[in-house]
Amino acid sequence: MIFQGRQGRMALPPVSQKGRAVRVRLLQVWKTLSGPALTGVALLMFPHPLRAQTSATVAPSSRAPAGGTPRVTLAPVTAQPAAGATTDAQTAAEKPEADPGTDPQTGLTFDKIFDGQRTLGTSGLSSLEGSSGGGIASWATIGGYGSKKSMGMAFHYSYVSLTNYTDQNVGAVMGFYDRVEISYSHNFFRTGSTGRKLGIGHGYQFDLDTGGIKVRLFGHVLDKTLLPQVAVGAMYKHDGDSRVIHAVGSKHADGADVYIAATKLFPKIGLLVDTTMRLTKGNQWGILGFGGDRNDNYYPQFEGSLGYLPSFIPGLVVGVEYRTKPRNQNFTPESNWFDVYASYFVNKHLNITAAYVSLGTIATYRNQTGAYVSLQTGF
Repeated sequence: MIFQGRQGRMALPPVSQKGRAVRVRLLQVWKTLSGPALTGVALLMFPHPLRAQTSATVAPSSRAPAGGTPRVTLAPVTAQPAAGATTDAQTAAEKPEADPGTDPQTGLTFDKIFDGQRTLGTSGLSSLEGSSGGGIASWATIGGYGSKKSMGMAFHYSYVSLTNYTDQNVGAVMGFYDRVEISYSHNFFRTGSTGRKLGIGHGYQFDLDTGGIKVRLFGHVLDKTLLPQVAVGAMYKHDGDSRVIHAVGSKHADGADVYIAATKLFPKIGLLVDTTMRLTKGNQWGILGFGGDRNDNYYPQFEGSLGYLPSFIPGLVVGVEYRTKPRNQNFTPESNWFDVYASYFVNKHLNITAAYVSLGTIATYRNQTGAYVSLQTGF
């Protein structure tokens, strides 16, 4: 082997003419075999999911002379969407703009959740125990004005001023699909100066929490048939001071009521009728505990309401209510309740009720009469 020149070029030793022909033939065979092989390698390096198309081309101007190596060019090609397919940008552009007042996930709005589709007055009033109904009676109505496809709510504040006591009541009720009602109320029953005479302290306050549930079984208060709206309900009640509750002769500071009610409105004659049967052993609806030395069992009690809707004053209801009471204690006898009321539905969001109430004997003090006022708001 001989090295010539500064460029370090290597010179091959002279070979025979036959040997040179063999080498040229081998190079031609190599070109034929290596072209497809290089193309396969390129396809492996740039697969179809990457949307790159590989082509092995030999430019005419760059064709290698005999004995040279062909050039392989990788030519990426932009992917085109298939017929009938749309790009993400096109899909996004075709989507309608969302309503600003609509949840894009559910399509729910306040007006859909609380549609207020029921007739004015069919939600009833708010009772002392929180459920929808009259002032002292529970009705079969479902609170709020939600239809069978939505919900309704109502909040209330009531105040009762009696001869020797006062009572304030706050609560809320929620109706689901004109079928189920849940309610809560808290009573602040204040004894004022009578508390000292009872031996429990001047201005002593009884606190009663009431949670309730009601389910409409069948019928509707406004159906054209004679079938009334019928519902069953239950209430759980808790007194805040068990020591005083036991001191006044009650057996329990907690108790439960269950009831069934039937309510019907006859719009042609403007008459509302309700009858309710309640199982309870609550003393003064639970303010003075449950059970006593005379009785500690459940006995049925009756509640009834009549209301008249004069056609010449839309939204006005006047009527009477009556409620029987158990006699569980010898120390604090009870009397049945009675009231005369007038209620005005300003609209579905505001109701005002005023009544004269006669609650009989409460904690040994007789003739507990006075005024009742209530405000209710809801939707």
